[in-house]
Amino acid sequence: MVVDPEKTAAGEASEATPLLQKSGPVVSPQACYQHQLLLRCFLNLKNTVSKATGLFKAEYDYEIKSEVDPIARQSMVEERRWSIYTSRAVHRYSVWWAQILADSEMSSCEKCSISEKPCARHSGWSWTGDELPPLDVLMIFHALTLHHRSFGEDCFRHKKMALWNEGFPLQLVSQCIEPDNLTYSCPESCKLHFEGMTKLAWDNVDDSGGVSIECPRCQNQTVVPWSTRRRKGLAEELLQYCQSCKYGLGNHVLVVRKLRQDLYLLLRRDLPLPGTCWSVEEKHGILTPNKAPNEFVKRYLMSMLLEETRPTNLFPNISQTIESLGRTVVKPALPMIHDIFEHYQYVENSSCNLRAAVTRVLESASAMQDTNLSETDFDSPHMVTQYIAFLRGQGKGFLSGGPDLSEIDLTDPTMWVWSTHLLTPRSYSEFFRRVGNGLPVDWQPPHSPKCSLCLTMRPPSFARRFFQGLVSLSAWKEFMEAAA
Repeated sequence: MVVDPEKTAAGEASEATPLLQKSGPVVSPQACYQHQLLLRCFLNLKNTVSKATGLFKAEYDYEIKSEVDPIARQSMVEERRWSIYTSRAVHRYSVWWAQILADSEMSSCEKCSISEKPCARHSGWSWTGDELPPLDVLMIFHALTLHHRSFGEDCFRHKKMALWNEGFPLQLVSQCIEPDNLTYSCPESCKLHFEGMTKLAWDNVDDSGGVSIECPRCQNQTVVPWSTRRRKGLAEELLQYCQSCKYGLGNHVLVVRKLRQDLYLLLRRDLPLPGTCWSVEEKHGILTPNKAPNEFVKRYLMSMLLEETRPTNLFPNISQTIESLGRTVVKPALPMIHDIFEHYQYVENSSCNLRAAVTRVLESASAMQDTNLSETDFDSPHMVTQYIAFLRGQGKGFLSGGPDLSEIDLTDPTMWVWSTHLLTPRSYSEFFRRVGNGLPVDWQPPHSPKCSLCLTMRPPSFARRFFQGLVSLSAWKEFMEAAA
């Protein structure tokens, strides 16, 4: 979908015309086709890994061996293989992400408005053919990029706005995909660069069977396996013990450790907490720290949260921490506390649940496998108008409680244009700012009315007017007026 300046200047009778005269190309049909090819490549990877007999000892699980139906048993084996592979891919992505250079100028930027010149742009930094990571890491990065708000927040919090400006390297990646067999093949320079940068193997399955984790209690390293016969590995319901102090290492412990690390980053470096980097100003989404929730946590909740997450706590549990917050926080503060703590329901150190994001993307891609859209399908003369109508419709949905994007229909060319546009975050944000209202819509699922976090944080009636002895109602009002 390319905007023709001459055609728009000629005065097409369209509401979109004045909005697009300065926009230039939005999404080309070629990019949509390349994106389609990439998703088929990811599906081919999933099919290959799932059917690779003997990977990760997935076949030895007791629950699988006890299944009588051979078809169901085979399906369980394949699902578990892929689940372990995806968990390993998320870890590999996290290592790769950590090694990407941060923006040196970010600390001097008080506000990064996505509608203005990019904040902290690297001097001449851009993707090169030698920097492409392996396919499994690309799969995670691609899913995160489609979750636009989470990707923006990760880039902002970790000072990688140059990556935000560049987006997903779709054109470079497409050059490495063989259309006939959907395999991904990079130059040797890519492999050398990735392995030297991360100290990991190029191929996911060639990495070690465990990860070294620092014990929160004694700070010694313990190697934790990805998978065990009793499903207590890092990719499962983790339960291992520190080799030095015998401290129980479970998923709850890792999530609590993540929260404690983020609290100290807020205290020492004023780094905003997850869920607090997007705000709506003049009906438009802005990527900038939201002062109110961060100041609220620092002033009224920090002591309690640091006490709840102390390393000497024998049984740290994020659910208990959230329950304590639900009893402490008055009702008006619950929404902004919810936005923070929804990021502490999973282990990944990202504003996005990366495993769930990959699952969401591949399920939508799988549903369109039998649909072959050509470049001409994305080159309709009315596609621009349809795309803007879609964005405006979702923007209005946001204002009434959230867009209904629970199912992403990739058989619809408009959805392909939208999904492909998301891979260029800066362009998408600027475009949405012209045509939409509120925060940019993306692949993030709509908020569920049955959210367990909402139920957990629902305070008793006596706490709706007071923090239990922490602050009076007048102090609460004073704080809210000052933070507004």
